[in-house]
Amino acid sequence: MSLTGKIAVITGSSKGIGFAMAKEFAENNDAIVIVCSRKQEQAARALAQIRGKAFAAELDVTDGLSIKKFMQKILSDHKRINILINNSGYPFDKDIWYKKFHEGTDEELDRIMDVDLKGSVRLSRAVIPVMLQNNNIITGNENENENRGGVIINISSTPAIAGYTEGSPYTIAKAANIALTKCIAREYGSSNIRAYSLALGNIASLATYGPMTEEDRHQAAQEPSMKRWGKPEEVAKVAACIASNNFSFATGNTIVIDGDTVLL
Repeated sequence: MSLTGKIAVITGSSKGIGFAMAKEFAENNDAIVIVCSRKQEQAARALAQIRGKAFAAELDVTDGLSIKKFMQKILSDHKRINILINNSGYPFDKDIWYKKFHEGTDEELDRIMDVDLKGSVRLSRAVIPVMLQNNNIITGNENENENRGGVIINISSTPAIAGYTEGSPYTIAKAANIALTKCIAREYGSSNIRAYSLALGNIASLATYGPMTEEDRHQAAQEPSMKRWGKPEEVAKVAACIASNNFSFATGNTIVIDGDTVLL
C-alpha cells in the first residue's frame, strides 16, 4: 500500500476523525496532506501536531467563494489533487438529535444538509475536473498509472443504512452521501475516479463521545458485538487502505466501520 507523494485533501481535519486521517496519511503513508478547517489558525494548530508533509488551508464547504479560493491556492501550490475525503460534518447537537422526526424543522435539516451533503457535493464538483486532468499527466514514471484519476471518500453512518430512532436529519444527510458516492462511481469510473462511503458507527471522537453522558456512552458501547467504541485511528487506517491502489477494482462501495452492529 502506497500513497507516497499523492495530494490528499481532507476536510474538517483540524480535529477528531479528520485529524486522525490527516496524521495517518502523512505519517504512515507518505501522502502530502492538506489539513482543512474553516479557520486558518485551527488548521495551523493541527498541522503543528503532524509529522510528514502536510499543509494548512482555510476552507468552508458551505461557501462557494471559499471553495473557489481554496482550489486556486491548492492548484497553484501543488498542481493536482489525487484524494478527496469529504469529512466535514455538522457538529452533534443534542437539541436536534433527540427530537422526534415530526418535531424537527426545515431550518435544522437545512443546516445539517448544507454541511454534510451539499458541502460534499460542492467540493466534489470542484475537485473532479482536476482529477480528470490527472489522466492527461505524463511523467515518464513507471508508476504513473497509479496517479491517474483519483479517489473520493464520503463519510456516512450506520443509521443511514439501518435507520435509527434518533437524529433523523443527520441520518437523511448521511444516506444522501451514499447516493452521492454511487453517482460519482458510476459516472466517472471509466475516467479512473473511484468513490467510497465510510459508514461509521460509534467512533469516540470529541464530536460524538464528548457531549454524551456516561450512561449514554456505556449504552452505545453495548451496541456492537465488540462491546466498545471505535477509535478515530481505526477509521483512518481503513481510509488509507481504500485510498490506495489496493482497492483498484472496487468502487461505489459502502464500507461499514462499526464493530459489527450492522451487517450487510
